[in-house]
Amino acid sequence: MTRQLFIIIPVLNHWEQTRTCLDRLMSGSDTGFSVIVVDHGSTDGTRDGLRDEFPGVLRIAGNTDMWWTAATNLGIREALQRGATDIMLLNNDCYVEHDTIACLTGHQADAGEAVIAPVQRSLESGRILTRRMTTCFLLGFPTLVLPGRNMYRPQEHRLLGTPLIIGGRGVLIPAGVLEKTGLLNETDLPHYGSDHDFFLRCRKLGIPLFIASDAVVDIDATSTTLAAQHGHMPFARFLASLRERRSHRNLPELTALFRLHYPIPGLYPLGVALNLLRYTLVYGAARLLHAGGLK
Repeated sequence: MTRQLFIIIPVLNHWEQTRTCLDRLMSGSDTGFSVIVVDHGSTDGTRDGLRDEFPGVLRIAGNTDMWWTAATNLGIREALQRGATDIMLLNNDCYVEHDTIACLTGHQADAGEAVIAPVQRSLESGRILTRRMTTCFLLGFPTLVLPGRNMYRPQEHRLLGTPLIIGGRGVLIPAGVLEKTGLLNETDLPHYGSDHDFFLRCRKLGIPLFIASDAVVDIDATSTTLAAQHGHMPFARFLASLRERRSHRNLPELTALFRLHYPIPGLYPLGVALNLLRYTLVYGAARLLHAGGLK
């Protein structure tokens, strides 16, 4: 069977990032894929830019009520209707290297129905962000970084098993996996947490999760979550990060994620409380260090 890879990129403005993302894709060593950009309300020239500079990219118009999850699902459905055998989820602030697609698809041919993600690297600092991670919802950790070195080992050219994949930043998902798991949960997790939930559902179903040690995607954090940069965050912004959907710390979606995956049914508010306590303490410590000129 001929493989048909579709890359799904949800966008809401930030055309310059989208242009860089697409430029990187189109200049890679493997361009045997189709790209679907789900534009769910851009007002900055994204539509004209796609038409003029990337006529081969399929643009789907979503609506302004969509967030990341619904927009991504819209792209996935379109890709599956067009015969996709593999789906890649890629945010527009993620830039692949020259051989990233070739590395991922090469590994996927050997791995079968497994989910494979590239190593994530900070565009600004060059620091490798991907380390072995898992979860400990019981103690309030949706993500828990395990000790050990990072997972970028280009000389090894192999897949490294991982209990958890972070984010939809270049992750490769066979259509057969989606048949087993269903799509992303846009009802409970309209923006943040739906990718987390998806990979946890894969794990529960016994679907292998891998990091490709030789594939890299650069992360442009210039337009990042509201809850980043603790030491520079005013208290009003800290409070806003608990409410606003564009923050990965927003309580409605955090609560939904704990409700879905907390190991003791009915006690998930305890996990949420522990998570919130840790976030508050980290924020307070970072502000004190920043105020003291230590950070």
